[in-house]
Amino acid sequence: EKNEGEKLLKIINHDAERIERLITDYTQMLKDEASLSREKMSKINLVEIINGVVEDFNQDLINQNKKIKISVINKIKSKNGYIIFGISNRIEQVIANLLDNAISFTKDNQNIDVKVTKNSKHQVVVNIIDEGPGFKERDTGKIFKRFYSNRPDKFGQHSGLGLNIVKNLVELHKATITASNRIDKNGANLEIIFPIT
Repeated sequence: EKNEGEKLLKIINHDAERIERLITDYTQMLKDEASLSREKMSKINLVEIINGVVEDFNQDLINQNKKIKISVINKIKSKNGYIIFGISNRIEQVIANLLDNAISFTKDNQNIDVKVTKNSKHQVVVNIIDEGPGFKERDTGKIFKRFYSNRPDKFGQHSGLGLNIVKNLVELHKATITASNRIDKNGANLEIIFPIT
């Protein structure tokens, strides 16, 4: 019995180390990519990218018979107002990861809003707002840490890496991401602020 237990622990440890290595490699890859990517960045239309991702997600939700609707609220009037400097498939990945996360906390007949605005400093701001339970954490910065996952068991398919990856990709764009609870009602609000192009 004791040997079996020890053997199992060895396997678990080995797996944990392998995963840790994989993630470390991944982080290194992101860093390498960051230096390469700055050369690859170009002016991209953020609203077009968001609309595309949201359309795909809404179609998936319909296909899965989920009564959840994602809406894009675009508050920027000028055509060039939502141009950012970046890599479009990476921005798609950020929006998709954040929507995945929001959906996992959203019940039928609840909505998710993706709001695009400009702040007083003329920076483009994206808010992904859901009607889920919000964050239990006082320190919401924690949720971006690697492997951090404070979720009910049924969300077991999430490793807690999604938001860590999002943070890395956001920082690659010299942008910032913060998480907070909604003030008006239950729900989470994830906010990305992009630098001025």
